[in-house]
Amino acid sequence: MSREPLQWSQFRRLLLGTVVEALLAAQVALDFQSITIDFDDRSRFQVPRFNNYMRFAGALEADLLSPLPAGAVVGLQRQMEKAWLELLAAIELPVGDRLDNEKAHVVVEVLPTDRGHHLKVAFDLEAD
Repeated sequence: MSREPLQWSQFRRLLLGTVVEALLAAQVALDFQSITIDFDDRSRFQVPRFNNYMRFAGALEADLLSPLPAGAVVGLQRQMEKAWLELLAAIELPVGDRLDNEKAHVVVEVLPTDRGHHLKVAFDLEAD
C-alpha cells in the first residue's frame, strides 16, 4: 500500500469492508491477495470545511476464483450504491451541516483474462 493521505486510507478500508460484505452475501469467490483499490484525480475530500464536499472516484479490482452466481453483478451494484447512501446518512458534521448525495454511480464488470475472470467495481461517489 502506498503512502496516501489519511482520508484515502480510511475510505479504502470502508470501501473494502463494504465490498467484502457484498461479495460474501452474493457468494462470490475471489483471490483476496489480488485486490487493489485505486482513486483517480477526480477524487476530493473536504470534510469538515466551510464548504464540505466528498468525491471518491476510482475502481476496486480482483481476480475471481470461480464464475459469479446469477444476479451477482446487479446485486453488487445495488449494494454498493445503497452503502454510499447509508454512509452519507450516518455522517455527522459540526454545526448541523450535512452532505447530500450528488452521485452514486457504480459499475460492476466481470472481465475475461488469460487466467480466468477479473472483477472490476468502478465507482464515482459524490456528496456536497
